[in-house]
Amino acid sequence: MSNANEEGRASAPDAHEANGPPSMSHTTGAATLWLTEDAWALSIWRGEVDAPDRLRVDARDGSVHELRLERSVGASRPVRLGRAPSVGAEVNDLVFPDVASRLAALFRYDGTRWWIQRREECSVPVEVGPRALGKLEEAPLVHGTCIVVGGMRAIFADRRYVTFSVPAGAVDPATGLLGRTGLELEIAIALRRKTKAFLVVARDESSTSLGGPPSSRHVPSSRTPKSESKDYSPLARFALAAHRAKSSLPIAIVDGTVFLLVSNESDASAIEAVAPADVVLGLWPLRGASAEGAGRELELAMAAIAMRAHSHATSHANAEGSTRVGFLREEGQVEIATPEAVIEAARSEKRALLLLGIEEQHALDRVGRHVLPGLEEELAAVAKAQGGAGVTVAPLARGVIGAAVPRKQDPSALASAIQCDWHARSPIVDGRAELPRSLSWEVHAVSPGAGPSAPVDRAVALSRECADPSGVLSSLGGGLPYPIAGRVALLSSARSGVERVKMLFDVLEGTWRFMAAVVCAAFLSVPGDGHRQANGAVQEFIKRNATRDGYALGTWRELARHAVSGLEGRTDPIATMAREVLGVRLAENQTFDTLSNLLQAERNSFAHGQYTEASAAADLLEFEQMTRTLLRALRPLSVWTLVTVEATEPDMYGEQQTVEYIDHTGPSVSGVRRRIGFMSSIRLANVTYLARWREGLVLPLEPFLRRLPIGDRFELYWMDHLPRPGNCAMSAVVGGQTIKSACDARRLPPLLRKLVGA
Repeated sequence: MSNANEEGRASAPDAHEANGPPSMSHTTGAATLWLTEDAWALSIWRGEVDAPDRLRVDARDGSVHELRLERSVGASRPVRLGRAPSVGAEVNDLVFPDVASRLAALFRYDGTRWWIQRREECSVPVEVGPRALGKLEEAPLVHGTCIVVGGMRAIFADRRYVTFSVPAGAVDPATGLLGRTGLELEIAIALRRKTKAFLVVARDESSTSLGGPPSSRHVPSSRTPKSESKDYSPLARFALAAHRAKSSLPIAIVDGTVFLLVSNESDASAIEAVAPADVVLGLWPLRGASAEGAGRELELAMAAIAMRAHSHATSHANAEGSTRVGFLREEGQVEIATPEAVIEAARSEKRALLLLGIEEQHALDRVGRHVLPGLEEELAAVAKAQGGAGVTVAPLARGVIGAAVPRKQDPSALASAIQCDWHARSPIVDGRAELPRSLSWEVHAVSPGAGPSAPVDRAVALSRECADPSGVLSSLGGGLPYPIAGRVALLSSARSGVERVKMLFDVLEGTWRFMAAVVCAAFLSVPGDGHRQANGAVQEFIKRNATRDGYALGTWRELARHAVSGLEGRTDPIATMAREVLGVRLAENQTFDTLSNLLQAERNSFAHGQYTEASAAADLLEFEQMTRTLLRALRPLSVWTLVTVEATEPDMYGEQQTVEYIDHTGPSVSGVRRRIGFMSSIRLANVTYLARWREGLVLPLEPFLRRLPIGDRFELYWMDHLPRPGNCAMSAVVGGQTIKSACDARRLPPLLRKLVGA
């Protein structure tokens, strides 16, 4: 990745803990770099070729077979799949014995995508990705989709792609064109080859967001077709028309924006010819000498076209006879500045300095030395895109981005928006496991009399903290859900050693309460009786604590252990995550549970004994190290997102729904409003969930956690005991304010209703 500001940047030592906590510090998970350094040269996009699409079948004997799907046939009549060549007068076009049903499925091509339908006569399961189809039910296919029909397991291969498998996010599920990850790869290849290249960028004129939280960005219609491409959203129809006009060019849809990667300016004319009048176009010349700048170029181009769309929407600036495709870099203030420019801007009394530090640097370096520079450049572009023209952004130290933010823009709100956008992106995969990443942020007021090196010194110190393998408390909680991250954030405001020790114990209690709510919700979500032995233990627990309005820390731990035992034998992601967290081995002969035992014993001593500042000073280092170890054990939780759904808008065919939700990642009290297209047939209620949107996984936490209006604002509250019919005691997840809230027995999970006798 190119580094125009390398000379002005300070370097950070590999691992060192800064002296003293920062004034404000928060953390989150981050975005994806899925390739090794050598793989940047391997394109996945081929473009249109004279070849059929295929089903790549892995047979039981280890052999590989290919079943051809001719688009011309699929557009005129369905392509039939079965285990026998013919059934009476009906002939199967695709025959494979492992299908195990004579009349299994139909494939049809709507001009854009293939669809598979389970036939009414089909006697075997049919699965498309994670979704099981009922009889006569239909689902769309895009490149890389896994299809299971009876004993046949196949991967759908679109002829426009070179490789059979692609990473998550490489293909847009609504059109089969490239997605964000795929486009980043193609941009990276162009940068590595150092050839002249441009992005033709198109955006709906009605989308007028200038940065801001992702929830304000335009989200195209999620309608999926049944017959013709005219049933797609206007933006998707334009993308398909542009693809037909220039079928060899890499084309992608990312966050309501269409991108085409071209090698000369004349290609833009063919795109302009098929663009509707309400689509705003721009040309973004790619800059950079290395592949790691792909994420940066994509984000900056998206911010520039958003600014142009806003300008056209407010001024109707499409003069007759003028070209619609202009150079975006020349008119939009979307470039990354120099460190000197950020420091000078931050010295103004009207601005604050926001520092954004990429955490887990030691883990990222193990994946590849190219990963951190790539994330660093992408983060700088995200900060600029979110902040808009008024924010000056530049890298200040290794893995640390500085942004001079006008105070009227609220730097903390901007940091939370960047944090949630970063966390919502795919995790880094190193070939063995997902690496949840964290993003620390701090807001500083730079005194006009301070030396020019003061902001850089703090950036270097933050970089040291982010590179520390043992982690730093101020930057370990932000990638976690608010009930934990909010408590970690309060540590920075502690005025004394005794107060800091108390807050460390609050982090322990909040962690166990949240994990108890999650594993209980997962345990109670199982239909039927679930695990009989665990049911008996939970029922006995309920009897002993039936009248208690508040549970102690030890009681929450006991409840969590009972619920986890009920998840034995389950392989779903929630059960796996719970076992990873509660069964993790932190050190030799030390598990999450044994570490909690040590902390709880110290907590009891702290609560009931005479505890002085001298005692706190002596114990603080050990307690902080224990808490760091505890929080690092929660990293599997970072790939999940705690959300409260506010509204859903399903499409007319039930394949996708637009979800408006509050993201409760990190220490923001109010959370951040966001909006996504959720590819799942599951219908969401307006409650709190633990979610992994990309995989279509959601776990409802109602009534354990609720977002309630208290006074003039909304806040997250959780039950102080197991839910039961009638009024229940609830307290704020951070701060502890208590209220009474009614619990409707009819809304309790069936297993819980049975256990409490409701």
